[in-house]
Amino acid sequence: MINKAIIKQHLKSNFILWLILIIMPALFVNLIIPLTVNQSGGTPVSITEILQLVIFTSIGFEIPLIYVIIASNKIMVGEVQTGRITYVVASPLKRTTIINTKIIFMVSSLFIGFILNIILTAPVITMNASKIDLTMGVFITQLAGMFLLLFMMCSITFMASTYFNKAVWSYVVGAGLPILFFILSMLSSVPALEATKYISLNSLYNETIVYVFKDNKFVLASASKWFGQYFAMFAIGTIVFIASAYVFKTKDLLL
Repeated sequence: MINKAIIKQHLKSNFILWLILIIMPALFVNLIIPLTVNQSGGTPVSITEILQLVIFTSIGFEIPLIYVIIASNKIMVGEVQTGRITYVVASPLKRTTIINTKIIFMVSSLFIGFILNIILTAPVITMNASKIDLTMGVFITQLAGMFLLLFMMCSITFMASTYFNKAVWSYVVGAGLPILFFILSMLSSVPALEATKYISLNSLYNETIVYVFKDNKFVLASASKWFGQYFAMFAIGTIVFIASAYVFKTKDLLL
């Protein structure tokens, strides 16, 4: 069960931030593909590797992550610290309804952003299909992996925001861990520091394993190569969200 009033309130307070940050990947894709194709002089363009570097390992993850960190903290620890949550809890609403509504809002905002990015990028990919080495299937699968990575990071920031009563600690843990995982994942590209990938959850998302090169195109690889990692991200995120709900239902909200 969810509460429409809570959804409406969170939507009003986060919509502009969501709109600006979540659709950034689509904006960059719509900028990069035409520019690259126009500069190619009519020859086929290797766009897959460019998007891998620009979208799926940096901008496409980092910018939406800002939304995840800010929104998660605003709707949980922000309301605890201001005392607003005590009024909500004192209402006839059950704690289960309150926390489930907040979780559904966060997950839905990410999922709708994922769908919106597909809708906004489909035309430019389709129109340039003969000029680039990227297929729509590969792009959607990579985008789905990025969504699941953000979903998993969102569960961590949401748990921190639920567990702590002070925003400073929520940000230290909830923002610190995803940033640390990202840094460790980047460091793992250095041969001497390759072992750092084993302590970074970001390593669960390897955007290069979803495609294989065939007939001058990167086509979708067998699901057996990437499904395990995708399922792991989904499972970890789901478990942490469930744990967040338990923490909220049992915690003392008196400041």
